[in-house]
Amino acid sequence: MKLRYLLEKLAFPLLLLSGCFILTTFLAYFTMHGEWERWLGINWHRLLQLLDLREENTLATWLSSMVFLAASASLLLLGWGTTPEFVISRFTRWFFQLAALGACLLSADEVASLHETTGKWAGRLVFKMIGEAPVEDKGFLWVPLLAPFLLLGFLLLAHSLYQTIRAMPNPYGQRQSAYWALASAIICLPGVFVFETLEAQQVTSTILTCFEETAEILGMYGLFLCSMIIVRQYKL
Repeated sequence: MKLRYLLEKLAFPLLLLSGCFILTTFLAYFTMHGEWERWLGINWHRLLQLLDLREENTLATWLSSMVFLAASASLLLLGWGTTPEFVISRFTRWFFQLAALGACLLSADEVASLHETTGKWAGRLVFKMIGEAPVEDKGFLWVPLLAPFLLLGFLLLAHSLYQTIRAMPNPYGQRQSAYWALASAIICLPGVFVFETLEAQQVTSTILTCFEETAEILGMYGLFLCSMIIVRQYKL
C-alpha cells in the first residue's frame, strides 16, 4: 500500500480520536476535584487520566504523537514526491523536507517531553547564575528559548504551502479546502505559545492547559490535512 493511501485512510480516524481526546481532556479538568469510586473494579479516575492530553506517557500522548507523525509523513510526500504536474522550486522542496524531519522530531518530543526538560534545565541554569532568581520547575522557559525558532519555521512552512496551493488546480473546490485547513493551522499553532506563556503566570493548573493542548492537536491536524489535499491532488 502506498503511503498516500494509508494516510488518506487514517485522516478521519485521527480526526475522530482527536475530538474524543479533546473532550476527555476537558472532562478530566472539570472533574479533577470530584469524588471517585471504583465501579466494576475499575479505577475510573485513572482511566480518565489515560485519556487526558495534559498528562505524560498516556494514550492521549500517543495519539498526539501520531498526529505529529502523520503531519510529518504528509510533508515527506511533498518534499520527496514527484509527478510531472507537481512543479515547485528547489527551495520549497528542500523546506518541505526539512519540515517533515522537524515534525518527526516533534512527534518524538510529544512522548519524551524534551522541550519541558530543556525548560527545566534552563531554569536551573538561570538560578545558578542569578542566585536570587526563583527556580522554574515547570519547564516553561522553553517558550522564550525555542518558540521564536519554531514560530519562524512554521511561518515559512505556511508561506510555502500557501504558494503551492495557489498554483494547484481547483477541481471541486480543493483549493479552498486546502486554504481552510492551512488557516486552522495558522490560527491554532501560534496560539500554543500564547497559552503556554499565560500558563507560566499561573500558580496552579488552569483550563488554559486544556485550550493549549486543543490548539496543538487541531493545528497539527490542520497542517496534515492541508498537506494531504495537495498530495491527493497531485497523486504524490
